[in-house]
Amino acid sequence: MTAATVAPVQDDIMTALGNFIVNVTGLAPANVIRGIDNLVPMPQASPGFIAMTGLFQIPQSTNVDSWDETSSDPTELSVARTTRFDVQVDCYGVQSPAWASMLTTLFRDDYGCQQLAPNCQPLYCEDARMMPLDSAEMQYEERWSFTAAIGYTPTVTVPQTFANSLSHGLINVPATYPP
Repeated sequence: MTAATVAPVQDDIMTALGNFIVNVTGLAPANVIRGIDNLVPMPQASPGFIAMTGLFQIPQSTNVDSWDETSSDPTELSVARTTRFDVQVDCYGVQSPAWASMLTTLFRDDYGCQQLAPNCQPLYCEDARMMPLDSAEMQYEERWSFTAAIGYTPTVTVPQTFANSLSHGLINVPATYPP
């Protein structure tokens, strides 16, 4: 029996969000990173960078089970559940207030919907807030932060055994029953 699979995965959602950020800000893809990587230094502050960190995956519905009813021999069960995925977006550098403003504005627009399709859609985002950061040199770095809520529907596919034919016969019952 093969293992279960899920699609889309969190990497697909983070890639879509990262592409949206690159398209809006004009930053090089290397300057849009995933947060919380161990043993990896933060990118240089010039021209700045943006870090995305996954926070929560919150179910928004109950499961929906389905099978491929068009197949004469269905072998998989699909279980889908609408989910809200919250991502903290941190903008670092001199341009961080402008980037945060552009991103929060366009995330709330049809432009954001088109950019994140087809695997996910923007739900809402918080207003950006200034969150200064102390560097190793004891200097304040400018950081603007907001949380973006993204909706998607991960579908888990599991191997399933189905009965597609049935044979039946008569049960041999004695004519009389003992007392």
